[in-house]
Amino acid sequence: MNEKMEINYNWKCDQETDIPQKHEEALKEDAEWQIFEMIKEGYYEGELYSSVIFGKDIVPEEDEDDGLTYSGWWSVTYNVGYHH
Repeated sequence: MNEKMEINYNWKCDQETDIPQKHEEALKEDAEWQIFEMIKEGYYEGELYSSVIFGKDIVPEEDEDDGLTYSGWWSVTYNVGYHH
């Protein structure tokens, strides 16, 4: 049996600015963690939320004033019988 799983997601900055390049890796890691947690719970799509301190890593919600906040959306599709 072959199965292919495709995950799509996007982020936007809630402060309506471009996403700084130095935040992209932290957002990628946070999206992957959130998505895989939701997939384990049986979801196929959902919302993403995150905060990044200026130039630092992901921060708790109570520290959002020290960085930028982001929101996004993700979805997963499965292709059963995928042939490579």
